[in-house]
Amino acid sequence: MSAPRVSVVIAAYNAGQFIEATCRSAMRQTFRALEIVVVDDGSTDDTADIVQALSAEDPRVRLLRQPNQGVAAARNLAIAESTGEYVAPLDADDLWDPTKIQRQVEALDAAAPAAAMAYCWWAWIDVVGRVLDRSPRWQVEGRVLDRLVEVNFTGSASVPLFRRDALEAAGGYDPVLRDNGCQGCEDWDVALRVAAAHPVVVVPATLVAYRRRDDSMSSACDTMWRSRLAVMHSLAERTPSITPAVLRRSKGQFALYLAGVSYWAGDTWGACRWALRSGPLRLLAAVTPHVARLLVRRPRAATDALMRVPEDIRLAHLDLPEPLIPYDRIYARYWQGRDPR
Repeated sequence: MSAPRVSVVIAAYNAGQFIEATCRSAMRQTFRALEIVVVDDGSTDDTADIVQALSAEDPRVRLLRQPNQGVAAARNLAIAESTGEYVAPLDADDLWDPTKIQRQVEALDAAAPAAAMAYCWWAWIDVVGRVLDRSPRWQVEGRVLDRLVEVNFTGSASVPLFRRDALEAAGGYDPVLRDNGCQGCEDWDVALRVAAAHPVVVVPATLVAYRRRDDSMSSACDTMWRSRLAVMHSLAERTPSITPAVLRRSKGQFALYLAGVSYWAGDTWGACRWALRSGPLRLLAAVTPHVARLLVRRPRAATDALMRVPEDIRLAHLDLPEPLIPYDRIYARYWQGRDPR
């Protein structure tokens, strides 16, 4: 095996239901010069056995084990034990299009040496692979820190590809969030740290299937809210240029995000509670017509007519529906004429 240029890092805790499909989506990448480092974070199911079997099939797959310490510590261990020039985190239940890594490597190579993070678009899927929604078609590039504070257009851990030196300089993932009982925004936090120092590029294609599960960390809305507060407090302390107005807009948009999480979990009252905490009014007014259409329809996850992601996922070629809430268009108007720092 040639020396890997990309290190795929997977933190897995009791992921036996999904870990094989997740690993295989990394193994199928058209970019072959990669390693896949899976950290079993103290699982009590068959996660480690499944990964061990995959490593016998493909020498690029490697299993590490540790007592349960949380997703940030597990990812940091995988990063420390890997060697690639680029680092690609992958959540243990998500899936990649086969061209995801190749397209992102090409984008970062073309923007070298300045750019340090490449993101793409994604689709939300449920536990059986039905497409619930797709991401906005974000086109935000360059020095994007203020805008990334306002809205996390990198989506999830499985979306970005990082240049290793920039990720390490940023300090990797923060395990203190879990220690303080406010885990959940580790991915956004590390993207902010990298974006504070380097330009960002986008690959304008849907290349990630992000699995939405009621029992996942991102569904614990109160904990996620505390996590965002901790991340933004730390950001404001180390980056005085982030204005209170940007932080207020970030707070309002994140409340809208949690309203959406609650809606998909079937918690209508929770969705209303989070929506009432959102703002500013201009953003809320732009989103309200789209939310109203959702509320008068039967939840899409309850139907059998939803598109399913095929086993050999090729998201880039699927005819995906329009986003339920077109945040890309809303924010394009919202940011018009503002400094894109």
